[in-house]
Amino acid sequence: MTGAQIPRYRIEPERVTTDGADAAALMAAYGNALDEWQQLVLDCWLGRDASGRYTVTSAGLAVPRQNGKNVCLEGREFFGMVINGEKILHTAHQVRTAKKSFNRLARMFTDKRHPEVLELVKNIRYTNGEECIELLNGGSIEFSARSRQAARGFDGISLVVYDEAQELTDDQVEAIMATLAASATGTRQLIYTGTPPYPGCPGDVFRRRRTACLGAPGAHDAWHEWSVEGEQVDKIDLENHAVWYQTNPAMGIRLSEEFAAE
Repeated sequence: MTGAQIPRYRIEPERVTTDGADAAALMAAYGNALDEWQQLVLDCWLGRDASGRYTVTSAGLAVPRQNGKNVCLEGREFFGMVINGEKILHTAHQVRTAKKSFNRLARMFTDKRHPEVLELVKNIRYTNGEECIELLNGGSIEFSARSRQAARGFDGISLVVYDEAQELTDDQVEAIMATLAASATGTRQLIYTGTPPYPGCPGDVFRRRRTACLGAPGAHDAWHEWSVEGEQVDKIDLENHAVWYQTNPAMGIRLSEEFAAE
């Protein structure tokens, strides 16, 4: 038995085709075969319309911790850099989270089993707070912990990733949006990934995106959420194993019932 591979909420713009399968093939070549739910998310994020443009401008992914949302981000970022030559800004609430994401992606660009990718690398900067991967095709990704000044100096960004988006504030968004506006490419995409905001969490931005997508989504909005029905925790039977499988798509794949019980 595995967790629900289809999210409780699935908001996706119409698409004609998708680069999701190609992105998944790249990940599989590095030993990261995607789960069905991860493929579903990537298919959406990389969906294209009849003119070849990506259909998603703003995407949200809400899923509990340890399920594998970072694999979705790595698949999107790796494909965007290697195939599209995109410039990406990956932000997180905590320095250690940004560093961990950088290290995972950097290993893919330094894997000697894939010389064709090694040859694309122009520079990898490991300096704390300035982590960056640059490719010869113009693609790049910079990693940053969020602050009001953290996005300064980043130019021409076409994809902004807000990891730990449940902690994202309006001031941080305002500082980062200028980098997206300066992008010289025709692609614009914002991806918000996080866990359901906890009481007292400053995640007003994440909540607003959720409310907008579930209420009146724009033509280019996407939202995928694994959650359980019920707005009050005390009304949810947390001992019900069916709830665990409904909210954790990686149950029975990478997560065990023992993990969920902790």
